[in-house]
Amino acid sequence: MINNLYNIAEELQRAIEHESNNQAVGTCYLSGHCLTMVFNQLGVKARKVSGKLAILKKNGKSKYVYYGRAPLKGQQIGVYHTWCEVTVNDIKYIVDTSLKANLNFIQTAFRIKIHPMVEKGIMITEIPKTYYYKYFEDKSLEKESEKSLRTLATNEQINRIINRTVNNVKNSNHKKSA
Repeated sequence: MINNLYNIAEELQRAIEHESNNQAVGTCYLSGHCLTMVFNQLGVKARKVSGKLAILKKNGKSKYVYYGRAPLKGQQIGVYHTWCEVTVNDIKYIVDTSLKANLNFIQTAFRIKIHPMVEKGIMITEIPKTYYYKYFEDKSLEKESEKSLRTLATNEQINRIINRTVNNVKNSNHKKSA
């Protein structure tokens, strides 16, 4: 199941990069929204979640970079974070495809190296809080996430990203079964 979630998440990353001419747009509110729509169109129960995220720096020592106000030692680099939560066989998974662009941004803009806990810039986990990362849902941030989404992309762009991802996933599944 995790492999299927990764494959879908990677297709979304490619669709966002294609739509943005290979620039690392991939902001969390765009990818969280689109991924939720993709999973729902594929028949997987999903919801968009906004809140706070803390990520351990590579140097460790319990120092984090975080989006939103988090009760941790570290450096705030953003106001909030958005991701997708899917439910498969009564198990909830956090699926966060925005980390690829976010980790590059953190390293470039803030010169901060992040602990190498995310494979391929995608986080898929059943555990929202570990030593390396901590996801905190905060429903009061949902309106901000939606507002930011509307300033980043038009409905047409969002629909192209979603449709491209869904079509590529379906074509990939069709080829595997043939």
